[in-house]
Parts: sequence; structure tokens; C-alpha cells
Amino acid sequence: MTQGQDPRESMGGNARLGGLDELGALLRQARSSKGLELGDVAELTHVRREYLKALEEGRYDDLPEDVYTRNFVRLFAQAVGVSEAQALEVYQRERQRAGGLTTLEERLDKERRGEPPPKPHRRPGGGGGFRLNPAVPTVLLVVALVALAVWGYNALFFRAGRVPTTPAASPPGVTAPPTTEAPPPGGLAAPVAGSLEQSDLPVGGTVLLDVLTDPPGARVAVDGFMLPGLTPIRAAPVTARANRTLRVNLDGYEPVEQNIDLSEDRTIELDLRPVTAAAGETTPVPQAQPVASGEIVIHVVAKSWLEVYRGTVRNEGERLVYTNAEPGQTYRFSLPVYVHAGNAAGVELTLAGGAPFTMGSSGAVVGRAFPAQ
Repeated sequence: MTQGQDPRESMGGNARLGGLDELGALLRQARSSKGLELGDVAELTHVRREYLKALEEGRYDDLPEDVYTRNFVRLFAQAVGVSEAQALEVYQRERQRAGGLTTLEERLDKERRGEPPPKPHRRPGGGGGFRLNPAVPTVLLVVALVALAVWGYNALFFRAGRVPTTPAASPPGVTAPPTTEAPPPGGLAAPVAGSLEQSDLPVGGTVLLDVLTDPPGARVAVDGFMLPGLTPIRAAPVTARANRTLRVNLDGYEPVEQNIDLSEDRTIELDLRPVTAAAGETTPVPQAQPVASGEIVIHVVAKSWLEVYRGTVRNEGERLVYTNAEPGQTYRFSLPVYVHAGNAAGVELTLAGGAPFTMGSSGAVVGRAFPAQ
């Protein structure tokens, strides 16, 4: 181990007490296979780098409460190509072993999984063997009368309305595009005392939101926070609140914005309308342009991490593309360029005078230079 090196790194990143590193190893291996650094994942997910590092190292004491950390795990898994369901299952198991869930959070998690509540313990043999003291009912009646008298006194002389307690601000962890307030995970802006109506306050817990659009492929934001992925979006966790603003955008279609009630699980279905031309104008039909000499066309046919640089060496020269590319996206550049793909089978290239070809096999990480012709 070299001087200054993290001892966890010198042992392969698996030196966690109690075996709480299965999730970290899963995410770290997937990230490395895509050629990504933690800073790259933080830029893609808008989650702070220190929280991503804590997930990889299994340091659950350094993470916020469960409802926010679950969203971090979901975003991390999506960015590096890991099954969200698998990552959340491993996370839940590890956090329970680490003692990171409260009794309430454990009960809410069981309800989300559809498990029945525990049955109350009953004594075997019914109610035999116990006899109630005859004086107990009299004592209970006296206590009830005293309590009723105290309640009546308070209700009569202290009718002034109570000032609602200011809700606690959401914990930090998610960085988003500049707004008046940085929204925490799940798209919730931190409430300000005296600025929200009673119906706007969180009702507690999380709900699951499904958004389906025709056509699919739209981006969805709740109160300005962008949900991960494109439509159809299923089971996206957001904090329960009655008055939320949903916005849906898809290139070539009119944006949709509406207020929705998210105090319980919801499924939103929308038919998007194409953008119509003004009166007297015609909307041109896009035509495929031939690849000219000295050009390259990059067409994304499956999800892939994609980097493109000006020149023939990675991370040198102007960065042209640096994104989680979605199917249907197309890029056209003049040579020379360097192309790096995290899923080589999902990136199709076309050069002048040639047929389209993919960069490699499914899941392969491939980089290739294309010099000037």
C-alpha cells in the first residue's frame, strides 16, 4: 500500500466490517466497467459525490434518512446500468443489518412490498386463569371522569388556535439546476414557514408515481425536479403532498403542465400533441442527410454511455458529447474524433461511402479514434 492510499482501496474496496459492502461492490464494479469516475456519476445523477462514495463504501451512518437514500440508490443504479430492483433489494438488506432503519421506516418498507402486518400475540388457552379485581372498574371510572373534567376546562379557557410547527427542511444531497431553492430528492422544495397553504404541506411518507405518454420518450419533472429516465416511468418515489406541479416535455410536441394530487399513489396518462405550424406555414418533413466526405454520423440504437472528443485521444481536445445516450439520438461531426461507448452494441457509426456498423458487442466498453480522411 502506497503512502496516502486509502486502506479500503488497497484491499479491493471490500474491507467493510459486518459484510456491508455487497451494494458498494455491485455499484463500483458497474461504474468501473463503464469507465466512469464518481464525479461523472455525480454529474449525471445530481447527487453529491460524498453520498455516492458513502454508498460504495457501505457507510450508512453518513447517509440521510431512508426515503432519500433509496432515491440515491435508484439514480446511481440507473446511471451505471444496474437493475434498480436488485440494487434496492441489496440496499434494504444491508441497511437493516447496519441498524439504519427506524421501526416506522421498516413498517413502511414492508407495506411497499405488500407484506401483511404482524398478528398480535395471543395467549394460548384463551382467557382462563385471570380474574379482574372488582375494584378496578370503579378506579377506571374515576380516572375517566377526572380526565374529562380537565379536557373540558382546557377546551373552555384555551381556545386560541395553535401555530403550526414549521416543517423541517429536507436534508441536503441533491444538486439541481439553479432555482430559488435547491430541491431535495423526490422533487420537493424545502418548505418555508408561513409560505404554504395547509393543503401544500407533506402528508408524510412517500408515494409511487407512474407517468405514461403517447408517444413515449418524454422527460417528466415534479415541482421542477427531473424524474430519472424517460416515459413510461413507473414506480418513481416522491414525497406525498396534495398540491404538486407536473411538467412533461418531448421534442416536437407541446409541453404539458398541470397540478396533481400526490397524497397517494397515482398513474398519469397523457396524449401529447405535436407542435403545429402557424397559419400559412408548412412543417418540413426531416430527410436523412448523406454522410459527406470527412464526416461521421453517430446513431444511438440502445442505451449507452457516450463520449466524443475532438481529436484522436480520449480526454484530450474539445469534449463534444458526454452523456447517457438514449435510443434515437443522432450526432454528426467532422473528423477527426475519438468515440468512447459504454455499451458498444448500442452505438452505430457511419462514415462517408460506407454502411452503418456498431462499435462492438453488447455491454462492451470500447474506444476508437477516427482520424481525418
